Amino acid sequence: MFEIKHPIWDMLFTAFAVVVAAVVVLFVFRQTMPARMPQTLILQVPFSPQAPTDNWSRNEDCEETSITMANAFLTGNTTNELPAGAAQEAINNLKQWENANLGYNIDTGANATARMGEGAFGLKISQIPNFTEDDLKKALVDGHPVLLPINAKLLANAQYRNEGPTYHMIVLRGFKGSRFIINDPGTNNGNGNEYSFDILKKASADWNNTTKTMDPNRKIALVVSR
Repeated sequence: MFEIKHPIWDMLFTAFAVVVAAVVVLFVFRQTMPARMPQTLILQVPFSPQAPTDNWSRNEDCEETSITMANAFLTGNTTNELPAGAAQEAINNLKQWENANLGYNIDTGANATARMGEGAFGLKISQIPNFTEDDLKKALVDGHPVLLPINAKLLANAQYRNEGPTYHMIVLRGFKGSRFIINDPGTNNGNGNEYSFDILKKASADWNNTTKTMDPNRKIALVVSR
């Protein structure tokens, strides 16, 4: 028998195969290619100072206030600032939870703060040890506020009293290039402060409740979600 060849069909089949292969390669490439990081992103996390009613005497409620701000955002509150009364009530409730479940409410390091947020508000809190700039940005792009335990004296913020507390906690809520947007409960003017990643990484440190000291080698970011 004689096989009748049709060059036009061969050409069409080859072209179709090439197109299919190109589509498959493009799909795989897009699936494996990391998403491009935006230059600017800001989450509208409501602000509150850790002394909402302006009682700053012996006030050490930065962890509770940071959790309160993050929880407000994650439950749909995107106002600029939390009402003083509501913020103070939330902080007081968290302190009661800490006393009942931790046995104390002053200077809760990363682990204790995570337990507080999970136990009191039902939040999900993951820890990123020795975080990178991209780690923080990816969490924010995914819509998750980030809590950062720090030595506030290393921020050199002129708004702090006595150069700021040795142990403090702040909320990262966005970035512009390599600068991060911060809600800092340690001052009435802490709404939307900006710091470079290098300064934040240098200031990052966790509280050791056993030794009552800061551990500058333990650099932990707490990613908060629901």
